[in-house]
Amino acid sequence: MGRGFPLWPALVVRILLAAAASLLAMASPAAAQPVFAPGSVCHVSVAAGTSYAAAARNPAGWKCDRQSVGWAKPRQIIRFDLADRPPGEAIPRYAEFARHPLERLSVIAIAADGTMLERRYALADLAIGTSSMRSIAALPESPAPPLAIVFVLDGKYPEAIVEGELVETPSVRSTAGITHLYAALLCGLLLAPALFDFGFFRALRESFPLFHALFCVMACIQTAAVSGLVPVMAAVSYDTEMKVTYLSLDLMLAATYLFARNFIEADRLDPAHRRVLLGLVVVALVNGIATTFWTDAFGAWVDHVYFGVFVASLAAYFHVLLVASRRGSRAAPYLALGLAPLAIVQVAQSASVFVSDALTFDETWPQNLTLLFEVVATAFGVADRFMSVRRERDKALNAARILGALSERDELTGLLNRRALDIHFGELIAEGFHTLAVLDIDHFKSINDLHGHPVGDRVLCCAADALEAGDDPDARVFRIGGEEFLLLLRGTAADHRAEQRRRAISVRVASDIVALDRPVTASMGVVHFAQVVFEGVAAFSTLYSRADRLLYEAKNEGRNRFRSETLRLFEREAPATAPRRAAGAS
Repeated sequence: MGRGFPLWPALVVRILLAAAASLLAMASPAAAQPVFAPGSVCHVSVAAGTSYAAAARNPAGWKCDRQSVGWAKPRQIIRFDLADRPPGEAIPRYAEFARHPLERLSVIAIAADGTMLERRYALADLAIGTSSMRSIAALPESPAPPLAIVFVLDGKYPEAIVEGELVETPSVRSTAGITHLYAALLCGLLLAPALFDFGFFRALRESFPLFHALFCVMACIQTAAVSGLVPVMAAVSYDTEMKVTYLSLDLMLAATYLFARNFIEADRLDPAHRRVLLGLVVVALVNGIATTFWTDAFGAWVDHVYFGVFVASLAAYFHVLLVASRRGSRAAPYLALGLAPLAIVQVAQSASVFVSDALTFDETWPQNLTLLFEVVATAFGVADRFMSVRRERDKALNAARILGALSERDELTGLLNRRALDIHFGELIAEGFHTLAVLDIDHFKSINDLHGHPVGDRVLCCAADALEAGDDPDARVFRIGGEEFLLLLRGTAADHRAEQRRRAISVRVASDIVALDRPVTASMGVVHFAQVVFEGVAAFSTLYSRADRLLYEAKNEGRNRFRSETLRLFEREAPATAPRRAAGAS
């Protein structure tokens, strides 16, 4: 037998080497997965379109140093490990980080079983944080505490996310988007008529403007609730927000019924139908409160009960409006037109409850716009009522004004009478009428005796025309009794202007009445009292007494003339004075 080695040792060695190679080959994929330290923040820059799963299979590119962040490639992936969070610690719901331009941001929540939930954002989708330089992103809602949160960023500045933080509650409440701005504008439009309602209430002293204002306020609250403005404006729970959303619609409907009950004209709706409207108010409140606060009592039938009662009450309401409209109500058409679009939206929504889920639609903005339409339509109705009442009051005031004016005019001559003088004397003095003239037609009694009272009346009318001739805003003429007239004048040369009017009487009578056999003249006494207006002695009785005395002097001096006097501070004359005129003087 020649020299050599046994075969079996070599075979054993080969088998061991093959087994080792197989084990290494089996271990190599696991080795490719990076091992992230608990609580670490790691990041990697990858090619466009690279997924997180693909990046995780290449451990060489990952860095877990917050100071060495770069963006050599177009996509950045940042991973926050949450494995070391203590049990019971609040689950993060938001990420806050510095705001920078980006094309797209994907946020992935990784569960313990490897399940991934993802949310995607554009820059416009991110909420504004405590300032315009901060962004807030809501994390995916994970049913169980996530083991990691991954951000896939298409853009630069990954260090903003690396240096960001995961929080349970954002530093500021949700900020308004464009939809919220539209809703806020709509709320302002809904509230605007309420301001006019308070003005109408003060003017009319009727209750229906207040109920319309209540309707406008509830419509505003309903719009704010369904449009998502409530959580933006106030920190309220979800349960409270839903209660406000549901109940405000029913309160608004109750206000609508109350408004109609008080707005429809009294003679266009009988008491029975008004009681129906009051009953609808109770139905709306009970329906809303019961289905909002005791939802569990109705179970799966809560929507059927609510919409059934809602639609039935609308049908009863429109029936009442139809009755009032047929009886000639101006208010009922405004009410019917205003509520009709909202009723259509609500009936369509109830179809998804009673007919098929396939008919479900988002009624938010259709309802918002129909509410605006109802507010505007009913506001026009309120304005129409206000204008009708105002027209009626204007007619009454005009009638009273006409009657008042007639009561202040002399029936024969058309001049202002003694009543007008008593009423307006103080106003005229304040306007600068500081010259008073008392004028009396000479020998008027003999004119009546010789020619009869009809001729005497014509003489008085001619005298009135002569005294009031021309459109002089600085002169007022009154007939204060019989053949006696009074002038109030202001401005310069009052004596001369009064004298011109006195002389014009003779000319006018001679021109118009040819049956008289002699001229008709007049005497006049004139008092200027501008200097005593502020001395407290410019009372009408005092001034009239002085002017009448001057007239008496003119009569005694031969008539057909005037006497004037400028008053300075003087004392009130004693009652014991000479008689006004000699017996039979005229």
